[in-house]
Amino acid sequence: MTYSGLFRRVLPLALGCALAALFASIWIHPAAAQSADAKAQADQEVLKMNAECNAAELRGDVAAMDACETDDFTHTHANGQVEHKAEYLKGVGSGAHKFLLLDLSDVHVRTYGATGIVEGHMHLRANNSGTIADVNNLFMTVWVKQQGKWREAAWIADGLPGSRPAAPANK
Repeated sequence: MTYSGLFRRVLPLALGCALAALFASIWIHPAAAQSADAKAQADQEVLKMNAECNAAELRGDVAAMDACETDDFTHTHANGQVEHKAEYLKGVGSGAHKFLLLDLSDVHVRTYGATGIVEGHMHLRANNSGTIADVNNLFMTVWVKQQGKWREAAWIADGLPGSRPAAPANK
């Protein structure tokens, strides 16, 4: 086969592939943008719920906290203590966990479909059964979308250097 014969056979195939790629990029790109828009919306929803749940925790609003947490929620404190939802809410409701300050910074969120992860730094001041803790922690919380609503499934904190250990509240 001569060069011109090969060119005549390959040219239509090459043009067809190029046109198919062009049309695919036009049709696929808006779908990808919608996915990015949906992800950005999910990210904002999770951040909003995270802020609302933290505000409820700071107020000691057990009913609001109960509504924003999954039934199998776990709270892992920086000291390694793990509390399940009922015992954690009992601690907040009784005042055993009384938050005086809950300041989050360097907060990042990632969502993957019906799962979201929020992480960052936290400055926490709390009165835990008469003992004041003033700590700086890293935190991570896992959110899941259940029945159309974002709910917190797990919270875990890890202490950072420079945190003041707990001291008696009367000092």
